[in-house]
Amino acid sequence: MSIYVITGAAQGLGRSLSLALAKENNQLILLDKDLKALNYLYDEITSSSELKAEPALYPMDLLGANIDHYQALSSTLKAEYGYLDGVFLNAATLPAFTPIDLFDYTQWYEVLHTNLNANFHLIQQTLPLLKQANKSLMVAVLDQNIIEHPAYYGAYGVAKAGLEQLMKSTAKENPGTPVRFYNAKLEAFQSNTRSRQFPSENPATIPTSDEAAIQLLDVVLEGLTSELIEKL
Repeated sequence: MSIYVITGAAQGLGRSLSLALAKENNQLILLDKDLKALNYLYDEITSSSELKAEPALYPMDLLGANIDHYQALSSTLKAEYGYLDGVFLNAATLPAFTPIDLFDYTQWYEVLHTNLNANFHLIQQTLPLLKQANKSLMVAVLDQNIIEHPAYYGAYGVAKAGLEQLMKSTAKENPGTPVRFYNAKLEAFQSNTRSRQFPSENPATIPTSDEAAIQLLDVVLEGLTSELIEKL
């Protein structure tokens, strides 16, 4: 049995990762701010005869969380499990497309806090537990779109670029440990957020979140290769 933490687990890619990992006898710690959606996912996993994982819910709002909340998360994980086999840094918020000169400064701080600062705290608090496993992984979910089309992504694009560098620094600072680090610069896939940002786009022309999750897991768990998913 492997133990995985998934942030932003209740919807979109996080939900797809959770369901894919639930097909094996894994322990899943599902972290999300939406308790109702988390409970729905929990029921879906536990009521299915085909899904074998044991899910544990951890409601947490990354925007409102402070250092005490992150330390409490670390203490809980250490007490309950002692180690982690994987952490998927997936949670993110994407505001409306806005040029920098019109970007609301309050929203700027909120997006940077949720998409970058929160991941800094999560890395600090989970890395020691990943080092206790025989072989473990930390995966940051990034976005290829900010590279190909950087305009109007604002704080979201800056935070994703910052997370990419944060992961590179962390990987270089931890050679010789059991932890494998990955930056997953995923291409567009179907999601509610994507539909709101691109209402005229035909969803059938892009992969589903389930397909994106399988692509990601094939690389980080099965050892396949992808130009979009970089092992650091």
